[in-house]
Amino acid sequence: MKLLFDVHHSRLAAERLREEGHDVVAAADDPVLASLPDDELLRAATQAGRALVTENARDLDRIVRTWAMTAEHHAGLVFTSPRRYHRGSRSYPANLVAALRTLLADPPGFERDWIHWLP
Repeated sequence: MKLLFDVHHSRLAAERLREEGHDVVAAADDPVLASLPDDELLRAATQAGRALVTENARDLDRIVRTWAMTAEHHAGLVFTSPRRYHRGSRSYPANLVAALRTLLADPPGFERDWIHWLP
């Protein structure tokens, strides 16, 4: 499974996962991706075959519901809680890396349109 981190998440977390051999891109590392609105970022992730990792559940949920009505698909969404994966906490980004490592070891069995909440 390939991932694209929304700008909400640390470049360092993406880097740590890449060091472990995972295919992870951080929007924060790419000015074009970082400037895209949510729907376009999800579309870019989908075109690249990447699940989008984001804490923006409210907006992205609305977007995927709209897409479902128009038969537009996405490559997967991983929602994170800003409370659990708070960028200002001492445990971040290690806790995010650990949770994503678990997901990457046992990914969803679907090719598209899946949504997963990190515990």
